[in-house]
Amino acid sequence: MTVVKSGETGSEEWDCASCGRRLLLRWPPRFERIVLLPGDDSVVHVGARHDRPVGDVPERELRWLNANGIRWP
Repeated sequence: MTVVKSGETGSEEWDCASCGRRLLLRWPPRFERIVLLPGDDSVVHVGARHDRPVGDVPERELRWLNANGIRWP
Protein backbone atom coordinates (compact mmCIF):
# COMPACT_ATOMS: atom_id res chain seq x y z
CA MET A 1 0.00 0.00 0.00
CA THR A 2 1.16 3.51 -0.71
CA VAL A 3 0.10 6.97 0.46
CA VAL A 4 -1.82 8.67 -2.32
CA LYS A 5 -2.73 11.89 -0.51
CA SER A 6 -2.52 13.66 2.83
CA GLY A 7 -5.27 15.77 4.33
CA GLU A 8 -5.19 19.00 6.30
CA THR A 9 -6.42 17.13 9.40
CA GLY A 10 -3.32 14.92 9.42
CA SER A 11 -5.04 11.95 7.84
CA GLU A 12 -3.50 9.99 4.96
CA GLU A 13 -5.23 8.05 2.22
CA TRP A 14 -3.54 4.72 1.46
CA ASP A 15 -4.21 2.61 -1.63
CA CYS A 16 -3.36 -0.95 -2.68
CA ALA A 17 -2.77 -1.15 -6.43
CA SER A 18 -3.11 -4.95 -6.34
CA CYS A 19 -6.52 -5.44 -4.72
CA GLY A 20 -8.11 -1.98 -4.61
CA ARG A 21 -8.13 -1.60 -0.82
CA ARG A 22 -8.30 2.05 0.31
CA LEU A 23 -7.85 3.34 3.87
CA LEU A 24 -7.81 6.65 5.67
CA LEU A 25 -5.24 6.64 8.48
CA ARG A 26 -4.54 9.15 11.19
CA TRP A 27 -1.46 8.49 13.30
CA PRO A 28 -1.11 8.72 17.13
CA PRO A 29 -1.87 10.36 19.38
CA ARG A 30 -5.31 10.40 17.67
CA PHE A 31 -4.98 7.10 15.77
CA GLU A 32 -7.89 6.25 13.52
CA ARG A 33 -8.36 3.82 10.62
CA ILE A 34 -11.30 4.06 8.25
CA VAL A 35 -11.71 1.49 5.48
CA LEU A 36 -12.98 3.28 2.36
CA LEU A 37 -12.89 0.18 0.11
CA PRO A 38 -12.12 -3.23 1.62
CA GLY A 39 -10.48 -4.77 -1.46
CA ASP A 40 -9.31 -8.34 -0.83
CA ASP A 41 -9.30 -8.86 2.95
CA SER A 42 -7.27 -12.08 2.65
CA VAL A 43 -4.24 -10.25 1.19
CA VAL A 44 -1.38 -9.31 3.52
CA HIS A 45 -0.74 -5.60 3.03
CA VAL A 46 2.57 -3.82 3.55
CA GLY A 47 2.75 -0.06 3.49
CA ALA A 48 5.30 2.38 2.15
CA ARG A 49 5.57 6.09 1.67
CA HIS A 50 6.49 7.64 -1.69
CA ASP A 51 10.09 8.19 -0.62
CA ARG A 52 10.69 4.57 0.45
CA PRO A 53 9.62 1.66 -1.76
CA VAL A 54 7.98 -1.47 -0.34
CA GLY A 55 10.62 -4.01 0.54
CA ASP A 56 13.31 -1.38 1.10
CA VAL A 57 14.41 -2.58 4.55
CA PRO A 58 17.61 -1.26 6.14
CA GLU A 59 20.37 -3.82 6.73
CA ARG A 60 20.04 -3.66 10.52
CA GLU A 61 16.35 -4.58 10.35
CA LEU A 62 17.07 -7.36 7.84
CA ARG A 63 19.58 -8.88 10.27
CA TRP A 64 17.01 -8.71 13.08
CA LEU A 65 14.32 -10.32 10.92
CA ASN A 66 16.68 -13.13 9.89
CA ALA A 67 17.88 -13.66 13.49
CA ASN A 68 14.26 -14.07 14.57
CA GLY A 69 13.38 -16.55 11.85
CA ILE A 70 11.45 -14.09 9.69
CA ARG A 71 12.15 -14.39 5.98
CA TRP A 72 11.83 -11.10 4.12
CA PRO A 73 11.40 -11.13 0.33
